[in-house]
Amino acid sequence: MGQIIPHSQSGKKFLRYLGLKNEKKLRCFENNWVSLDYLYERYGRSNSYKMFRKEFSCTQVHWQVRRPIAFVVALLGTLVFPREHGYISTCICSVARVLFEGVDGEELTVVPMILAEIFRALGKCKRGESNFFEGCNLLLQMWVMEHFHQRKNMDDICFSNINHINSFYDRMKEFVYPVGTDDWYEFLAHRTSDQIQWKYPLLPRSPAYIRCRRFYYIELIGLKGLQPYAPVRVLQQFGQAQVIPLRANMRNSEISFGPNFEVPRAKEILHEWDNILTIDIGNGPEKEIPEYHVWFQEGRNSISSEGEQGFEDIGTTIWIRHSRLGTKIVTPEMWAQMENIMRYLDNAGAGPSNVGASSSLPPPA
Repeated sequence: MGQIIPHSQSGKKFLRYLGLKNEKKLRCFENNWVSLDYLYERYGRSNSYKMFRKEFSCTQVHWQVRRPIAFVVALLGTLVFPREHGYISTCICSVARVLFEGVDGEELTVVPMILAEIFRALGKCKRGESNFFEGCNLLLQMWVMEHFHQRKNMDDICFSNINHINSFYDRMKEFVYPVGTDDWYEFLAHRTSDQIQWKYPLLPRSPAYIRCRRFYYIELIGLKGLQPYAPVRVLQQFGQAQVIPLRANMRNSEISFGPNFEVPRAKEILHEWDNILTIDIGNGPEKEIPEYHVWFQEGRNSISSEGEQGFEDIGTTIWIRHSRLGTKIVTPEMWAQMENIMRYLDNAGAGPSNVGASSSLPPPA
């Protein structure tokens, strides 16, 4: 599935597409937004066309055709791509049109756009740039709860083609989650890596998108900007052991759109998306390799050069294995992984192992 390219939508074009006359008195359209009440009053009721007949420039048949699109614009604008004060962006109309009409028969998905807006909103909140979360907080909360609820027996998860949204409450019935801001803060402050359900139990069997060929990350096209996404940093979510990830400077790919915008490098991004690299979903759950454990403790400031293929920073992995691993605390469980890891690194050109046991914690016998 391809990514959707959003387009800026003036109020005049927005009204024309939905079959409404140009309402110059509505100043909200000058800032490219519309209210939920405005859409509901004109499309939400079965008699809305008769009630507001003078405002429409289309026939009732055309109005009936546009009602589902108006509903999707309202749904996406309030729950998925919300704006402060309940405003609905008029450019959502371009997304709704693609979902209904398609583009040259190509199957497109809104999922990358949803992810892009969630990550963008998280970044803005982290940097203190916004007090309003502009991503889909409902899906984010469900995702968080799925990963914080550890299951002792994964066999209780049904992998049939049931509706995973409807079955969410059944999966969460044994999870006692915090209530209120203070409880969540306390809960998150004391959560450790081994208390997280890294691999989502309902992942499909098909390979997962992991990175594009040009960068070590994926460029997602959002509604308000471009957003980089680096799945290689959390390989455990795919049931794979977490290795030292290839890292690149992603700041150049974080671009915000203006009021009247065209998506920059759109063709290039779509070309990369068509040739994206994947990784198999492992049986998991897996943990991080010992080298990653040491790298994470020492700091994660190294930036990989662009253009090289792969998922793992082999050079850093080898350097830590020979120069740092023997002096850091590594758990017995991690040492148990060393046989396969050393064989893997030897095949990658690391040479014979000369890493001794940790001076603080000896490897298991």
